[in-house]
Amino acid sequence: MRARKEIKWIAIMLLVFVLTGGNRAFAQTGGRINIGKASGLKKNRAEKNACPSQGEEAVIDVLELKNMDIMDVFKLIADKSGLNIIAGKGVSGKVTIFLKDVRVKDALTTILTANDLAYHNENGILHVMTESEYKIRFGRAFGEEVEHRIVRLSFASLADVVKGLEKLKSPQGRIIEDSFFGTLVLEDSPQKIELMEQWLRGMDIPLETRIFELNYASVKDIGVKVEEILTEGVGVMRYDERSNKIIVRDRPDKCEDVSRIVTAFDVPEQQVLIEAKIVQVVLSDQHKFGVNWEAIISQYHDLSLSGRFDILKTASKKGTLNIGTLSSDDYSVFLEALEAVGETNILSSPSITSLNHQEAKILVGSTQPYVTTTTTTPSSGPTTVAESVNFIEVGVKLYVTPTIHKDDFVTMKIRPEVSSVTTSLITSNNNTIPVVESSEAETTVTVKDGVTIIIGGLIKDETIRTQNKVPLLGDIPLVGLAFRNSDDLKRKTEIIIFLTPRIISGDAEEDKSLDK
Repeated sequence: MRARKEIKWIAIMLLVFVLTGGNRAFAQTGGRINIGKASGLKKNRAEKNACPSQGEEAVIDVLELKNMDIMDVFKLIADKSGLNIIAGKGVSGKVTIFLKDVRVKDALTTILTANDLAYHNENGILHVMTESEYKIRFGRAFGEEVEHRIVRLSFASLADVVKGLEKLKSPQGRIIEDSFFGTLVLEDSPQKIELMEQWLRGMDIPLETRIFELNYASVKDIGVKVEEILTEGVGVMRYDERSNKIIVRDRPDKCEDVSRIVTAFDVPEQQVLIEAKIVQVVLSDQHKFGVNWEAIISQYHDLSLSGRFDILKTASKKGTLNIGTLSSDDYSVFLEALEAVGETNILSSPSITSLNHQEAKILVGSTQPYVTTTTTTPSSGPTTVAESVNFIEVGVKLYVTPTIHKDDFVTMKIRPEVSSVTTSLITSNNNTIPVVESSEAETTVTVKDGVTIIIGGLIKDETIRTQNKVPLLGDIPLVGLAFRNSDDLKRKTEIIIFLTPRIISGDAEEDKSLDK
């Protein structure tokens, strides 16, 4: 009897444990799922297995999971919905979730996303994998919506359009071209598909071909500017240097932009007529340091002195470069003022025309020749000696680069140089090399059209050798010394340069001169 009673009490305790503690333990690690009848998808097991996609659309009334292994979750969902689920390598995790009134597809997506997992429906079987594996296999993130669109081009080049689309698509997007039918298959997110179609609508329009003939500008220079505004992937530009023509094929609005560029830049280049006077003043001992321009200004009020700075450093040849302007063309009075300083001599009165921004050069002097010898000694064979004649320019050189402004002002970059041969150097090969002494400066001046610029202070020493002799007798060696004599005259001179820029159009010469 006692044994029966003990067995009875044990059975009662087990029943209580199952009804109380056992349920609590299952609630801590288990879960429940109810598939609602309202979904209209309650079918037998065979029908659900035959149509797994309908199982994805079934509605879950309640899904309550607590710390359940994800493999058990797949088994639970597959059992209740009829889905076929296969889990790949690396699929693991715990699931705690509470959902109500959701589709099986949405619940499964939520569970997988929370565990960095993904799935792919292949022939009715859901293949579960890690999200990284999904990206490698399909080239996009799990859950990202993908659209496909087929576009047929009517006018634009298929190859050129693909270049532009490659820059618009997402990294996961794809563009498939069919050159035979002239179509494109776009695969990307809906937003990117819409953006690419909008771009294609603007590109796939009738193209226009225009030929532009240039009269003044270079096709190479204009071609660089035209290429910058052409439609990327569509516009094409070619040019022919022989005929100086540019061929453009692009959208009509772009062709109009090219026309405006050609009109703006294909204009005749403005020119500047530079009238110069180069005057030499032989300085007296009283003015051995150069012309006193301040004294001349006090007597000659039409002259304005703009600047001055030293250009010669040695004490014996101290000089100051002076820059000034002369508002009128009355040079005769001004030259008379210079006569008080020393003997005045006009060396040259050249006039030269230069294009805008192009350098002009004026030389008043000579080219001094000298010979150089080159000896070549090969490893085998005879030694060869070659002589070459070189030339160096000496005298007064003037470099002027004008820049024309819209308000009839001209900016001139001026570089005057005065040089002379002072002595010579005899080499070991008995070649005489001239030693040239030069004074030069560089300045930039802005004046109005027709205003004269005066540059002074270019001082140099000259040696003039005068020889007197009795004809024939003076040429006899040794004896001829008694019938000839020579005299060396050393003098100091200052070069003064007058420059008058005049803007000209090039179609008609204006009758303007410095002598007026």
